[in-house]
Amino acid sequence: MAAWDDPKADLPDLTAMRGLLALWVFAYHANLHLLFAGQDNLIGRGYLGVDGFFILSGLVLAHRYPQPARTVSAAARFWWRRFIRLYPTALAMLLLLGVLFLFARLAGVPPHEASRASGREFLLQVFLLNGFGFSQGWAWNYPSWSISTEWAGYLLFPALAIGVGRLGWRGTGWGLVVSAALLLLVSGLSRSGLNLSYQGALPRFLPEFIGGILLARLLRLDRRPWHKPVMIAIGGLLLLAAGLWLRRSTTLGDAAVVYALWCLLWALAAGQRHVLARLPGLIRLGALTYPFYMAYAPVEVVFTRFWQATHSDPARHPYLWLVIVFLANLALAWITALSIERPALRHLAGQRLDR
Repeated sequence: MAAWDDPKADLPDLTAMRGLLALWVFAYHANLHLLFAGQDNLIGRGYLGVDGFFILSGLVLAHRYPQPARTVSAAARFWWRRFIRLYPTALAMLLLLGVLFLFARLAGVPPHEASRASGREFLLQVFLLNGFGFSQGWAWNYPSWSISTEWAGYLLFPALAIGVGRLGWRGTGWGLVVSAALLLLVSGLSRSGLNLSYQGALPRFLPEFIGGILLARLLRLDRRPWHKPVMIAIGGLLLLAAGLWLRRSTTLGDAAVVYALWCLLWALAAGQRHVLARLPGLIRLGALTYPFYMAYAPVEVVFTRFWQATHSDPARHPYLWLVIVFLANLALAWITALSIERPALRHLAGQRLDR
């Protein structure tokens, strides 16, 4: 039995890819302060790593849950599992930022940006609503906008899985074409391409998430004789290069990069041999991706305040600070995984809610 055919089987190449995407997003955010790379190259387009997460989310969920939840109770069990997987880490990072804010107020230190300490925005993040179009901008743990949109995908997944599960080869192919067209429209109409975090989060997320589910359907249909994962991967890499080049002159380049990510993830899921999983450390980073991604905002707040207090210019020693910030981010992610994420997962395993 191939790994893809077993819903309980690990997919190490996809886990490793998650680690690569996390590094890409981290480098993009760090570069906004450290300026070690230009804005028109691979690092400058690191916001598209989040799009890879969105595709992976649909792909892996469809792999883990090949039988759609057809009853209210089954859907409720699915939603509870995803909530426990998602919410504790998000809430922990938000509360950590709240504690940092209170300590700063007691010490007489004003917030780095007053708008980031809004009570309204805090409540939106508590209720996972900041990616639904209600938020006014970057506040508190701002990467959580993508977690809010992920939650929207989880709420829709039972219905989407039933619909996609009824599609044959032709219908699945047309579904991917429609998803790609919608994404091209969103990318072309936006001045910032797919770098949409709040008001445009859901139009960015949904075609990618559904596209991931459709890719899983293609793999489940097992129409493999006509394609080779290696050829799809090569095509994806060429499309990635073309998309990055096009992005210098048109926002449509962002959509091309996402198409490339679709191809690469498809190839990794369909391949029978481990490729990325052989690279040292990527599997472990992939397993830490969620807390690593969510830990960046608290780390950024601390370092930003330090640079301001010491009148430092981190861009003077960008690579030194890049390593220091990365290690701090990794340390906070590791602590969060041990104290928050893994206990939550053990709770789920103990309840056996998937049976």
